[in-house]
Amino acid sequence: MKKLLIGIACLTSLQAIAQNREISFKEADWKTQLATAKKDNKIIFFDAYTSWCGPCKMMAKDVFTRDSVANLFNQTFLNVKYDMEKGEGPALKDQYGVSAYPTYLFINADGEVVHKIVGSMPANEFMTEAAKALNPESTAFGLAKKFNAGDHSETTAIAYMEALEKAYEAGKMGTVAKTYFDGLPESSLLDKKNWELALKYLSNPSSKAFAYLYTHKTDLEKKYDVAKVNMYFERSLNMSVYGVKSAYEKNTNLKEAKEIATAIRRIQAKPTPNAATMLAQLDLIEFAAAKQWDRFTAKVESILADNSFPRKPGFVVTAANDVVTAAPLKYSHTAAKWANQLEKNNTDLFTSIQLADLRKRIFKKQGKTTEAEAMANKAKDLRKEAMQKKQMTPPMMKD
Repeated sequence: MKKLLIGIACLTSLQAIAQNREISFKEADWKTQLATAKKDNKIIFFDAYTSWCGPCKMMAKDVFTRDSVANLFNQTFLNVKYDMEKGEGPALKDQYGVSAYPTYLFINADGEVVHKIVGSMPANEFMTEAAKALNPESTAFGLAKKFNAGDHSETTAIAYMEALEKAYEAGKMGTVAKTYFDGLPESSLLDKKNWELALKYLSNPSSKAFAYLYTHKTDLEKKYDVAKVNMYFERSLNMSVYGVKSAYEKNTNLKEAKEIATAIRRIQAKPTPNAATMLAQLDLIEFAAAKQWDRFTAKVESILADNSFPRKPGFVVTAANDVVTAAPLKYSHTAAKWANQLEKNNTDLFTSIQLADLRKRIFKKQGKTTEAEAMANKAKDLRKEAMQKKQMTPPMMKD
């Protein structure tokens, strides 16, 4: 009986240990971690997280604590984690280009990223993705070396684009897609296989292949789903305009952004339902980049006076927010005037929330704290009303 009780106690103890196993993270400064990785001949598993990231906490609680996950990571990698907002975190965030959470990097002892995972996922998928770090040739970083060395074969290009997609590297994926598709015979671009690949990966208007597909839009509509064809071009062009704006605001990749803007203007030379909006957006982007705020505001004034301009409220609200964000203080009065004009002609709840948020930002910029607080409360109440009515609400703008 005594032996039986001892056995049960041991079994219970082992079960408790198993249930409490998890990935073991080493604490040290980054320079020390690299030195340890070199000494132990291990790849570093780098957990880039923040204290407010819900998916990060979910992964730590539900995935990192699985026996299979703990076994793989503790036996294979040097596991480290850094809060991207504390200590060395911000510098490491910039060094490795972390822009979403959670991001999991696999880094060799020389400090080079060999694999990258972005986002939460089930344990089995997480382990499958992590195992790729042990065969760097199959990762986005290994495939980059092959592709950049001139291997633009279908196998390498598609594998590379898939890896970049999983790593949330949309910009790089677009560059690779342009190189690959522009290298194909134009006559093959309308084939089903290449069309389906284009739907997934090709969205750069400055690509010769994209221009060819757009020119043969009617042929595509005859062969494939009309709605999908139209959605593809609309989505690609809209996202490209957004990308041009982001490039100008961040002052990065301006050469490529200018090429894309030129291509969009060329493509939209023949009037389409969205041509007016896209071309006007490109004008405002370029005026803002050049700090030509008089031309910027004059353009918006002309749009406000144009009764045929599509989706006017959303366009003008976005322009007004850009003025509040980047233009000198005196132009905030113009943004307020636009808000008043929109309010006279629009009573929908979505626009009302946008206008309340906009006015809050205007008042804050003007130093009118009480008025800004009142508008913040109004926006909050309107959002509650929209939720009760099960209506969409616009994203909140930063002050």
